[in-house]
Amino acid sequence: MALRKITKSDPNKTLHIYTRVSTAAQADKGTSLDTQLQWGIKRAKQLKFGYKHWDEGGKSSHHEDIQGRPVLFELFQGIKAGDIKHLWIYDQSRLSRNDQVASLFRYECNKQGVTLYTKDGQLDLSNPSDMFLKQIFDAVAGLDNATRAERTRLGKLNRVAQGFWSGGPPPFGYKLVAKKLVLEKSESAWVKKIFTMSVKGVSTVEIKKTLDSKGVIPRRGRGLWTLGSIQALLKNTHYKGSYSYQDKKSKKKIEIKCPAIVDETTWMAVQKIKTRKTSRVSQQNRTSHFYLLRDLMVCGHCGRFMSGRRNVNKNEALYYCPNKERNWVNEGGTKTPWKRGEGCGMERSLNIPETDQLVFQTVTDIHKESSTLKEEVKWKILKENNAPLAKTEEDIKLLERTLKKQHKELDNAKQAQADLVLSHHSGEIKADIYKRAFQNSKDRVNELEILIANTQLQLKGNVDNKKWVDWVRLYGQQINNKKELSDEEKKTYLAGLIETISVKYIKDQGEHELTIQFNLPIVKDSVKWNDPENRRKGYKVIKGKRTTTVQVKKKILAGQR
Repeated sequence: MALRKITKSDPNKTLHIYTRVSTAAQADKGTSLDTQLQWGIKRAKQLKFGYKHWDEGGKSSHHEDIQGRPVLFELFQGIKAGDIKHLWIYDQSRLSRNDQVASLFRYECNKQGVTLYTKDGQLDLSNPSDMFLKQIFDAVAGLDNATRAERTRLGKLNRVAQGFWSGGPPPFGYKLVAKKLVLEKSESAWVKKIFTMSVKGVSTVEIKKTLDSKGVIPRRGRGLWTLGSIQALLKNTHYKGSYSYQDKKSKKKIEIKCPAIVDETTWMAVQKIKTRKTSRVSQQNRTSHFYLLRDLMVCGHCGRFMSGRRNVNKNEALYYCPNKERNWVNEGGTKTPWKRGEGCGMERSLNIPETDQLVFQTVTDIHKESSTLKEEVKWKILKENNAPLAKTEEDIKLLERTLKKQHKELDNAKQAQADLVLSHHSGEIKADIYKRAFQNSKDRVNELEILIANTQLQLKGNVDNKKWVDWVRLYGQQINNKKELSDEEKKTYLAGLIETISVKYIKDQGEHELTIQFNLPIVKDSVKWNDPENRRKGYKVIKGKRTTTVQVKKKILAGQR
């Protein structure tokens, strides 16, 4: 009997061949689809049947209903109509790993008496034993698909943890090299300028005008910046050297390091300045005098922001709580507007020059001793000076190549393990052979996982053990230079380090207590060496406290009221 390709004929003499690959890329290559078709034609010849080819091309078998695959849907309708009695697929997963779709096919094939053929044999789905086998195969295929999906998810988490970009366009100021964020020279320069303008008090509207007038193209859009895009840029943590990624399934959040464009204190200063502008919007443009600490200080008794008052004729310069003034406005006055013992408890004002000097000196002293901030400067200097590694760059590249190879071997070992399970369930190998082979496969997977963990530790150790340069001297110079800053630069500097300064009046002592809350845990932080006898083994920074308290002595008070 000559083999013929047909479109409609006797259902009992026609083999319907369904072919599919998992991705469009595989479909374009053609090899896998062609192979499936040739296997199907070979079976048709053996049966002395004609055949009809149903080609789905590249379609995933997961996360979809049957309507998502038009060729499979048409095939299903043919089974329901009784026009298909013999169906060939390369293996069980070609139809679907989706349990709902597989169940639909099992039910209709059983109902219509369809015989199912694969490269490994045939199943009569009207036969209870064959139907049971089909259910097992479908379950194994579903497990395999779930395992692949989980492996893909964990693989993505692992890549993200290593600093690889998770997808989508990189933020303005960066580009992707080998799937990792690196600085884009011209854009990163503009990011620095945007932050510099912001800390100097330039409005978002003015920043937009500057960017548009200079022809700076945003990452998204049609050539013009929006106020929202600039505000979002200023909040973006990438620019201070880190960002977070959250896994949708486990909700696990990973903190990833990336090249910083601005230092953390500048980034924090911008956030604080914007927050305070919002909270003190009613006071904007109402003062012609400069106050170093006013926007940082809050009354520890009532929680109001402290106010400032200067009167050159009276030689008066004071920080004070405006509680009574606000009550005067809100309640129409008071019989004892300046009487001590009335109001929130802030009975005395603070002398501005003395308070400013005390706070600034306290902050710079803590800054100078902070191991956390030294570490930030150290890595910046190491990067700028291309400091050598404890091992050569070639050694690190070799470790990275080894790690990549080990991950590939692990994926192959797990795939082989899954194929072994399928072969066992289909009866291709005996139980005793399967048991030994599976144990060997399991041992290999465990071995590779240990190798990968060790390689990752080696790689991390090399990165952490960069040789020291004379950065302590440069760090000290940086702190000493703070004294030469202008008033506005000092204000920006303090805003980057300080979250708030809470002021309380201690009546019994006649003094003020200032609690300085820092943005980072830099108060009395320290370094702990992994091996004090061998400092090349590295160290870790021990976090300190975020607060310190200082007393403004009674003798520096002036202009009491």
